Amino acid sequence: MVQKSSPSTTIGPRDDNTARLVPMPAPVQPELSTLQQVRKEMAALYHAAQRDDISVEELKGSIYALSQIAKLIEIGTLEERMEALVKMATAGERAH
Repeated sequence: MVQKSSPSTTIGPRDDNTARLVPMPAPVQPELSTLQQVRKEMAALYHAAQRDDISVEELKGSIYALSQIAKLIEIGTLEERMEALVKMATAGERAH
């Protein structure tokens, strides 16, 4: 899910004993190499916007970027299928 601050500036709560700010671990970036992963991230962002964790503008920008990623995944899948079909057709022509 989209984080509002960068990993280097992410600071957690204050330590009660020392009153110092406690650094938080860097947010985990979601894996977005399949359409299923992209769909899950879109749903997570939608729910985050419903909870007011992110703004509608952040949601719009993120959904747009995820839509572009999804298109590239689809195009890559189609290219792989077309290459496989061409190889099959070429192999079939050689067999005759």
